[in-house]
Amino acid sequence: MQRVPRSHQRSWASGLVLSLLLALGCGSSEPTGPSAAQEASEWPSYGGDPGGQRYAVLDQLTPENVGRLEPAWTFHSGDVSDGKGEVRSASAFEATPILVDGLLFFCTPFDRVIALDPATGEQVWSFDPQIDLQARYANQLVCRGVAHWRDPSAAPGARCARRIFLGTLDSRLIALDAATGGRCSDFGSAGEVELASAAGETLWQGEYSLTSPPVVLGDRVVVGAAISDNARSDAPSGLIRAFDARGGRELWAWDLAPPGYAGPRSAAGHALAPRTPGRRCR
Repeated sequence: MQRVPRSHQRSWASGLVLSLLLALGCGSSEPTGPSAAQEASEWPSYGGDPGGQRYAVLDQLTPENVGRLEPAWTFHSGDVSDGKGEVRSASAFEATPILVDGLLFFCTPFDRVIALDPATGEQVWSFDPQIDLQARYANQLVCRGVAHWRDPSAAPGARCARRIFLGTLDSRLIALDAATGGRCSDFGSAGEVELASAAGETLWQGEYSLTSPPVVLGDRVVVGAAISDNARSDAPSGLIRAFDARGGRELWAWDLAPPGYAGPRSAAGHALAPRTPGRRCR
């Protein structure tokens, strides 16, 4: 995959990830065990916890000391585009990093996944799914985050016992070993599940994509979809699907197409593969 030429990068916004302002050892002032501070300072899900509460049990930042914060480190991914050069879509950095087991994980606008040492900002590993940067993606080049899953049945330290899940702009769900960034070969086909073909007919690459992070619920990975806005009335449905976190088998699908919809149907409405429909929450 071609990288963005230097002439198309903005030096002030070349894939800026974050600037860490205080040491990451900040935890609760009342730890209850040896790992309490580490657990309190983690951010293991896109929304902080599986319920998306976005709450951190931290109390070292106060109105009295916030003015004394200084950057500890800054990291740039270099993945940026204004849509006027070799990369046809403009990019936007919208990722919320997650902090799990001593590593900071995030995705770039080009869907690369990067793991950093949270104390120093040094890169530990990176993974490139090699999306087609020549495609015109309906929702820009954007990736809002990744998801983490720990296999409770795996031996500690086993390969892919901890996984990072990425949903890509070209409609793939990819499982990576959290320790190394390598593909989890037992997930789907060579570590990934292709999603677009079951979602209905698309007229161009990028009409159907994934921009938001997957959601991990137990041993299931749930993904939604991003559809091109206001392009056509019979666009693919915003299909919601759940997959087995170990092997990548689809467990259920919920087709959001309303009653009377006459456009292309997703596989949830076809006999392309056996499915268990998702149930509405009452």
